[in-house]
Amino acid sequence: MLETRTLSGAPVPNVPVNLRLVQPCDPASHDIPLEGTTEVLRRDAVTDANGSATFAVPVGCYRFGMGTPPPGTTPVPEGMHSLFLLHQGQVVSGELRFQEPNLPPFCAAQTIVHDLDDIGELGSDNATVTECDGTWAVIVWDVPGDSQRIVRRAPDGWATYVYFPHDVCWTKAAADGVPTRLQDYFIIC
Repeated sequence: MLETRTLSGAPVPNVPVNLRLVQPCDPASHDIPLEGTTEVLRRDAVTDANGSATFAVPVGCYRFGMGTPPPGTTPVPEGMHSLFLLHQGQVVSGELRFQEPNLPPFCAAQTIVHDLDDIGELGSDNATVTECDGTWAVIVWDVPGDSQRIVRRAPDGWATYVYFPHDVCWTKAAADGVPTRLQDYFIIC
């Protein structure tokens, strides 16, 4: 089963998805070699109103993905997706995630990344904004290690408030104007 969901878990319907069996591969290893495999079977579908598409396929190693996403949706760039079916009748699920709809344009990952002057080699192609109210946001890059940050918007653009991991107390963050909905990102002291 493939599911298409927003970061908060809401279904995203009408997404063209595909499931591709690759060989040789041992599904018990839970690892598809980057080289030397061939696609031997492909199944295509469109997710239903619940953001789900179900496939009946043989045992094996699978890559999955999507075609052109529906207008008004923004997929989260998360790299290669794989599933491993170890025995016939087993049910496994894969998930393709999307940004929350209706984020203000200034909450777009590309906008925030453009404004930040301290991102080093991080780029906007794999940045995800998980929460944003226009003034405060949580952004993370799909790179090894902890790249998550809380950023805030000032008159001259977005700036980093904290990098993760951090040791900022919630009392200080609240005094700095961090909204209560972000309290779980801070320590109590």
